[in-house]
Amino acid sequence: MSEIKIDFNPDLFNNVYWHLMEAHHDNDIRYIWLYGGSSASKTYSEVQLLITEMLTGVDNNAMILRKYATDIRDSIYSDFKNIINDWGLNEYFIIQQNYIKCVTGSFVRFRGLDNSEKIKGLSNFKYIVYEEVSQGDELDFKQIKKRMRGRIGQKFIGIFNPISEEHWIKKNVFDIDKFVDLPADITQKQINESKNTIILKTNYTDNKYIVGHHFVDTHVIADFEKDKITDYNYYLIYGLGNWGKIRTGGEFWKDFNTNIHLTKKGWNEDLPIFLSWDENVNPYLTCLVWQIEQTTTCKRAIQIDEICLEDPRNRIKHVCNEFMVRYPVDRVKGLFVGGDRTSLKEDTKKEKGENFFTDILNVLSDYNPVLRLQPVNPSIVQSAGFVNQIYSGNINGLEILINEKCKKSINDYSYALEDSDGTLKKTKKTHPVTKVSYEEYGHPSDAKRYMITTNFRTEYENYRNRKGKGSLSYGHDTQEKTNRF
Repeated sequence: MSEIKIDFNPDLFNNVYWHLMEAHHDNDIRYIWLYGGSSASKTYSEVQLLITEMLTGVDNNAMILRKYATDIRDSIYSDFKNIINDWGLNEYFIIQQNYIKCVTGSFVRFRGLDNSEKIKGLSNFKYIVYEEVSQGDELDFKQIKKRMRGRIGQKFIGIFNPISEEHWIKKNVFDIDKFVDLPADITQKQINESKNTIILKTNYTDNKYIVGHHFVDTHVIADFEKDKITDYNYYLIYGLGNWGKIRTGGEFWKDFNTNIHLTKKGWNEDLPIFLSWDENVNPYLTCLVWQIEQTTTCKRAIQIDEICLEDPRNRIKHVCNEFMVRYPVDRVKGLFVGGDRTSLKEDTKKEKGENFFTDILNVLSDYNPVLRLQPVNPSIVQSAGFVNQIYSGNINGLEILINEKCKKSINDYSYALEDSDGTLKKTKKTHPVTKVSYEEYGHPSDAKRYMITTNFRTEYENYRNRKGKGSLSYGHDTQEKTNRF
């Protein structure tokens, strides 16, 4: 066929398009991560680029993936059809269900990853694009990487909105590599030390069809400005494209608010330390580190740290050793140990009288630790109600703050759900590699309940006795005005 000559107006493209094009054409780049807020032209710009790539090359084939096949038709597939139509290029493309071919011979296929084991034949594709990759498991990504081979310049492009700080993309891709910032006219552009991975972050302020210069969408901007006031966490994620968690209803900690209850305040060496444990070892062994500040009008529980170690370090000796490194014995002014009272049960694999807590006390014996447990474990429903009331500010004189570095705990407090009977919903999940079944959420939440009800025991009993009879107070009726640290 004759050569195709098409002039594209540069104003069709947002700035992120040009950064994507540069990365597409750099043979040293293997992985492109494109993330950020909504209305940021992430998927749209990638589709624009793939269409221009198809028009300019005979073998610029792309595989478009989503976690579920049913989501394809009304998402990225629709973007392809609409852009081809809007640009008046229908004569150059054959559009079929889940397959679009250009007259150059380049084509795109669309596939769901309902079973990542079915990924085959990726060597035939120059570009593998996974839209909403945050919906997928890390095993999906690993399977894709294993099947990308035998082709110069082959690329994986992952597109997503950021969610939990504990998401595998954040933990096992972004955080384990060292990235440096590059000059860019978008929110952020980074490259890793080995120069094979690019991160592009964009949000609605980078979209010139939202904020100008040719068009200003006042309705979209107004909606984001409203979110900034009424739901700031939503604005952080879907507006600015920052990592966070969207509240969807049914949360166990209904009144926990990361905008209010997180702090930078850490270890006060003049105060004793309280360790609250949960005995489950998967997905990690939980040990929360707390301190309590007290004045005549306020008691403030501060979770200053977490030691939540995963396999193969998810054993008491490993967690205790980590505690000893972080909190040297000569600097700790008193140590209390608590948690789930049922862990006092004798273990048939141990000597008579030995249990979970005796192991902890033995390893930490140099601290002269004191075991502090309640006579019985608190009711899940009542203790959660008590903690939620503290979070909401309805119990005058009591506060709970969580250090912002306690990522696993914050993730748990944000994502743990309430079951139909008001208890913690303990949904099982299977580790994609080890195949071990475990309860995904609830372990830091349980350890927190034990800590708060044990050390605020009088207030908790007052709450139980007076529930439904008005607000409760500690000290004076007026809560001390305190700064958030």
